[in-house]
Amino acid sequence: MSSSNNNDTMNLTNDTNDDNNIEDELEWEEWDGTGSFWNHCVAGSIAGVAEHTLLYPVDTVKTHIQACASCPHNPNGAASSGSSSSSSSAMANLLKNTAAASSSSGGNSSRAAYNSSMVNRHTPSPPQGMMSTMRYIMTNQATTAAALNNSTTSTTNLIGAARLWRGVQTMVLGCIPAHALYFSSYEITKAYFISTSPTHELSYYGGMAAGAAATIGHDCVMTPLDTIKQRLQLGHYNGISHACKQMIQTEGLGSLFRSFPVTVLTNVPYGMIMVSTNELFKQKWTAPGEKLDLSTCLVSASIGGMVAAAATTPLDRMKTFLQTQQLQPACEQGTCPKLVGKPKGLSEGIKFIVKN
Repeated sequence: MSSSNNNDTMNLTNDTNDDNNIEDELEWEEWDGTGSFWNHCVAGSIAGVAEHTLLYPVDTVKTHIQACASCPHNPNGAASSGSSSSSSSAMANLLKNTAAASSSSGGNSSRAAYNSSMVNRHTPSPPQGMMSTMRYIMTNQATTAAALNNSTTSTTNLIGAARLWRGVQTMVLGCIPAHALYFSSYEITKAYFISTSPTHELSYYGGMAAGAAATIGHDCVMTPLDTIKQRLQLGHYNGISHACKQMIQTEGLGSLFRSFPVTVLTNVPYGMIMVSTNELFKQKWTAPGEKLDLSTCLVSASIGGMVAAAATTPLDRMKTFLQTQQLQPACEQGTCPKLVGKPKGLSEGIKFIVKN
């Protein structure tokens, strides 16, 4: 009789351990205290590289939409309704002048012929939808940039889908140290709040503080690289070193960190909202003593990410304004020239976006 009870107890214990192991596997972003902490950081860094690389085309599309949204030359923008024909005319005139210059200077005849053919080609205005913008970047942008041959931007013209990954090397370079600092800051802060909690559990405000600390550490590394990344996405410069050199020479070292305050202002509430919302729904949908299943993790994380992104999109728009300084996509420089003048800060950006 006692042997049967012991077996039942052992089976119950094994089932409980299996449930705990499943829950620990689902909590992949948190260090369980076993194994090397640095292995956890490296694993998180590799996951970050994969995340940014796989979703990089979507980020490129977002950068183009945000950069063109308030452009006064964009016929789709609020401040320039009905200017589509004038924009197309300006592009046609620019291409015509380029063709004439090539012919008069004895340039390559095929180049001149190609530029001339571009004059009669309908040049669509930059779209604002996600899929239409993606197609525009891969087709119209590449061919128009090649026709203009603007040596002040980039001498490398990527064609097709490869154009969507322009500048991805910045993410590969920055994600490993940034995510290592992110995870270490998160774990240290989380451990502090757990140790000071009467119930030895992570409270909502503890999760928010851990997310904020992790985000600040992450942004110290990623802000300069993110600035370079967005300018490369728009078709400017020939690479990371060229962009860094040109920005420091023309705008000063501060140009690499100009967006840091608004980046932190964006990412801190993003991390706080995402972590707290994720934890809230996981606790709400998981009964005490019940194992945490995969579907709950996926849905909770998705809701947390969507709520955080929706709440911080206006701030992300401001970050793009500060980092690109109203640089337009390289292919649009005929109709959307770079605005010159002193570098613009947060207040100028808010006024410009609200006005237009």
